[in-house]
Amino acid sequence: MFTFINRFTVSGDTAAFEAGIAEITEHMTQQPGFHSHRLYRSAKDAAVYVEVAEWDDAESHQRAVRTEGFQRAVRPVMSLATADPAPFATVTAHTAAAH
Repeated sequence: MFTFINRFTVSGDTAAFEAGIAEITEHMTQQPGFHSHRLYRSAKDAAVYVEVAEWDDAESHQRAVRTEGFQRAVRPVMSLATADPAPFATVTAHTAAAH
């Protein structure tokens, strides 16, 4: 499993940013190797978002970001925000015990 985490600081319209992320996500869900996507908005600073995407592997993610559909959808989003993207590796994982 490949986990990609991106921290955004939005300087433009947050509704337009969220709509743009939704468009990107719609495209990515159709790409081979895609597993999941979650977008979080900071409860402390409404201009800060974090997205977490899970893929089969790094190669699947890289192929997806090179597609014309992704490139077309990401341009307007990046005019609204700065991004700090990076791949992450799981160190530990815990789930609640069954009751």
